Amino acid sequence: MSATALVTGAARGIGRQIALRLARAGYAVAVVDTDFDGYREYGEAEVPIVEELRAIGVPTLAVEASTTDVDAMDALVARIVDEWSHLDALVCNAGGGSGALAENTAATIDLIALDDVLQRNLHGTIVTVQAALPALRLATNPAIVTMGSLTGVVPSPQGSYAHYAITKAAVMHYTRYLANELAPEGIRVNCIAPGLVSTGRLKERLSAQPERARAFEGKLGTPEEVAESVRFLVSSATTHMSGQVLQLWPPDAR
Repeated sequence: MSATALVTGAARGIGRQIALRLARAGYAVAVVDTDFDGYREYGEAEVPIVEELRAIGVPTLAVEASTTDVDAMDALVARIVDEWSHLDALVCNAGGGSGALAENTAATIDLIALDDVLQRNLHGTIVTVQAALPALRLATNPAIVTMGSLTGVVPSPQGSYAHYAITKAAVMHYTRYLANELAPEGIRVNCIAPGLVSTGRLKERLSAQPERARAFEGKLGTPEEVAESVRFLVSSATTHMSGQVLQLWPPDAR
């Protein structure tokens, strides 16, 4: 069996491009999302991710489930071991925020919204890692990549979208702890912290805020750029790199 990867939140946006980039690099790819038709909402693709992966010609597994569902994630990893024998790369991409970008300032965080994004971002990452570890331990050069955010590194000037940012900060620190724990086993753990990325969802949200859209013109990353960073982190080029947070800044945003 060729190298194998599990990518969560892969129906659209960044996760979709990560799955496709790894498939083009020769990985067999397992994908998880709560709705594989989610790509239709923002017009990011013409076919479901599974069809696009199979068109590339790589072995593919797909499960519709929440990454917070312990039984579903355990069952998927059991299938990976049964069919592919091991797991080389785990990419914990699933998650996200909620509400408008100007909402949930640090002083006005809605606790229900906070609990929601905490479950999706932190709990989902932890559940996925715990489910995948038995399969990763069967690989010769296993790697885990989690998904942070620049908002978890540098707070917004207005203190907005704080509910999302603090959960991403938690994911990044969880990554460091996990890297320390798994180092003796040779399992590398790194994190990517992108700035604003031009997914279909973000483009739609900015289209309703012309002034904000103009402020970010030329400063948005692309899902493909994030995907290439993931490919780098799971490759043999980073066998001596663990516990790091790779920040993706536009050149003029420092």
